[in-house]
Amino acid sequence: MQVYFVNSFVSIYYDKGAKLGKAVWRGHLQGPELREAFLLCLEVVHRFELKRWLADDRLMQTIEPADLEWSLQVYVPRMATSSLLRFARLPSQFKDNVEAVNIMIDKGDDYIVDLVHRDFGSEEEAMAWLMGPFEAPSIR
Repeated sequence: MQVYFVNSFVSIYYDKGAKLGKAVWRGHLQGPELREAFLLCLEVVHRFELKRWLADDRLMQTIEPADLEWSLQVYVPRMATSSLLRFARLPSQFKDNVEAVNIMIDKGDDYIVDLVHRDFGSEEEAMAWLMGPFEAPSIR
């Protein structure tokens, strides 16, 4: 995988051939830094027309209420209607983060989309599912 962006809170990768993106989150990211990171994830999805995404949230801490609200208004609709077909998540070890991300996923389900999301306990399981064949007619 190629590195797209790295800072102390997030590393974003992509594999153009596999149409795969990955974000590895760490720590308590909030405000403009969180929003920039979410927008960079959207940018890499759109730039390379990615179909698969792995969100490694295991070390991501709380999402602040204002950032959650922004995410529901801006990030979620764009991600839900992007080129992505599969979204795998390695849930955070922090309960508050899991609850916030579940709210974001529920909001994404409000859109008529081909995106399927699942949680996994290991990166190996997530990657096996992500790289599996797409079921028709979901291919865009």
